[in-house]
Amino acid sequence: MKKLSPLTLYVLAAVSQTSGSSGAAMLGPFFMKAHGYSIALAGIPLVANGIGRVCSDLMSGVVATYLSPGALLIAATAIGIMTSVTGYLFLDHMPVFVGAWIVFGVTEAMFALALRKVGFDQAAPDRQGRVQGQMASALGVGFTLGPLLGGFVGNWLGPDGVYFVYAVPQSLAFIIILVAGAHRYRRATRPAAGTVWREAAVLLKKPPFLASCLAICQCFFFLTGVTRVAFPFLATNYRGITLDAVGTLVSISRMTDTVGRYTGGWLCDRIRPSQVILLGVAIGVPMFAVQGYGAGYLTLLIPLVIMTTGFGFTNVGATTFALQSATAGTKEIALGVSRASTSIGQTLGPLVCGALIEKLGYERGFQAMGVISLVVVCVVWLGLSRERSRHSLDSGGA
Repeated sequence: MKKLSPLTLYVLAAVSQTSGSSGAAMLGPFFMKAHGYSIALAGIPLVANGIGRVCSDLMSGVVATYLSPGALLIAATAIGIMTSVTGYLFLDHMPVFVGAWIVFGVTEAMFALALRKVGFDQAAPDRQGRVQGQMASALGVGFTLGPLLGGFVGNWLGPDGVYFVYAVPQSLAFIIILVAGAHRYRRATRPAAGTVWREAAVLLKKPPFLASCLAICQCFFFLTGVTRVAFPFLATNYRGITLDAVGTLVSISRMTDTVGRYTGGWLCDRIRPSQVILLGVAIGVPMFAVQGYGAGYLTLLIPLVIMTTGFGFTNVGATTFALQSATAGTKEIALGVSRASTSIGQTLGPLVCGALIEKLGYERGFQAMGVISLVVVCVVWLGLSRERSRHSLDSGGA
């Protein structure tokens, strides 16, 4: 039997870890409701999770500069398992539950950042985009499987099974990354602190890098805002489609997001990541314009899946661009800032998209999202044009 490569094992670990966190995220609001809290407060664990993610992205980027990504993968899964056990032991203590979700956010962001850095380190120069696409696709598959896992366990154990949903896949991921050799992963060099911070300051002043961060923030802002709030309310309240059908449509859109991540990585190795970023943002603009007018299954689904495919392009393109544009000593910090942009978009997207729909209605609300995306296209194009100009000069000099 052929032995699985370390990259394949890391991909399997990503699917397992993310399916557990996504499944638990589905059960979290039901856990709140089962313990006597109102529907208005049921989203508290998701907000706490987002806060933990934002803090972790920046912290993990700094820590990964001095420690190996393998150590972060082990720490993320081990802390997730221990937090699940602690939460179960104090099942009826709501402060412990909310605190656990903050820690979950920290470990989930730490895992995603370290996973991408491991993939980048182990990929050949002409396969960096493809490997990033594989890593992002693995996370997307986990997000797709998670709700199914959460629903199955919820029917079996009830909402109190939330920690079981989280701990078992985390434990499996922990075993897989040990088999992959994460504990033997070592940094080739450990940069001096002063040099790292000087190079990081230069990186954060580069318009192309900031443009890529804006693009990935926009990507997750609307991915979560549309698929979790705006689209489900459009389909159910405005078009009268049943919840099970809406869930199916959203699941299909998450699958096309995963396809976009995979093909986006493939495109990054054939054209520049900056072009993949712009393509991903741009194809969503007309889809926002027509989404609000969808009346049936197909007319609702087609704009949504094209839009989410573009989000997948932007996700992989921006991550690959951030890693390639940073120096050897600042790749972890660059990845941390890029992932923090992702987490900010995830946290704010559902709130802003819900407010737009409530204030402007469905058609104009989605059109407003299209206008916002168009502005982002222009700003990102201006920022990335600096990178294209530099690339042209370098090619001419060669």
